[in-house]
Amino acid sequence: MIASPSDRELVELLGNRHEAVIISRRAYRYATSAALEELHIRTGDRETALILKDLSRERLLGDARVTKPVFLHEPEREIETYRRILAPAGLGPKLIAACSQTDPPRHWLLLEKVPGVELWQVGEFSVWEAVASWLGRFHAGFASRLDEVSRANPRLLHYSGDWFRRWCTRARAALAVSGDVRAPLLDAALERYDAVIAAVLALPPTFVHGELYPSNVLVVPAERPVRVCPVDWEMAGIGPGLLDLAALVGGWSDAERDRLSAAYLESLGDTNTAVTLSQALSLDLARCRLHLALQWLGWSTDWQPPPQHARDWLGEALELVRHLGLAEASL
Repeated sequence: MIASPSDRELVELLGNRHEAVIISRRAYRYATSAALEELHIRTGDRETALILKDLSRERLLGDARVTKPVFLHEPEREIETYRRILAPAGLGPKLIAACSQTDPPRHWLLLEKVPGVELWQVGEFSVWEAVASWLGRFHAGFASRLDEVSRANPRLLHYSGDWFRRWCTRARAALAVSGDVRAPLLDAALERYDAVIAAVLALPPTFVHGELYPSNVLVVPAERPVRVCPVDWEMAGIGPGLLDLAALVGGWSDAERDRLSAAYLESLGDTNTAVTLSQALSLDLARCRLHLALQWLGWSTDWQPPPQHARDWLGEALELVRHLGLAEASL
């Protein structure tokens, strides 16, 4: 088992700037799969709170070491996303320092501890609309820079046809061993999933977070405009921007989802793109939401999602395939 980095190693990672001294460190209470620690560091007369993220597979928490698909584990994807994409653009938590080496394996991020809360804790809907607006601006800002982004981080995921087919296959494998009586109904509907993939691939690509669930979005509502800091960029990549919107709007009613979608579209900036998306947005968003449901179903047959993601994904997928005309309404 790989040990947590020592205080000495962390001070070295900081470059011993201003004779930094670690005065406290403790496990971060919101950690789910990756090992997180909250550090308090004194530099001169100033005390700073930081978050240490250890991306080593051997340090994954709970059953994540066993259940996280091996093909997804690439620590340098998130590290290089912070280093080469987010930090230069001034996005997300500030990157303080990073380490990526294989011998011995060290994959660490030291990040600003954002003085905010996870979005799911916020009841004020206007804050959610502000996040949707931020997301539209974020996607618009990167849509014309995809070659640059890919060069900056070659380890980014590419949300291709193979990607979507792989998750459909994994979900169907999980359905085959499921004891849920609804599983055969969803499996039958997924015979028509190629049409969903084709439609999703036709959407405008951009730089995406990949898991923009409310638990992965920190906000500082007291700031104006609301500061938005997505975290956990482990699945950052190039793909349809609506994948991020789909993760953000899950769990809301149709009316509330429409308001969030409207805020997103208004901030895209490209009128033609916004009009094109809005004409078929309901169906396109449903297709992306279906993919996310299948991804959760296909993650691992020996795994249950953490509480913040614990939903009836099979039931949600069934509703979406009906909405998309992939299954009979009577199923």
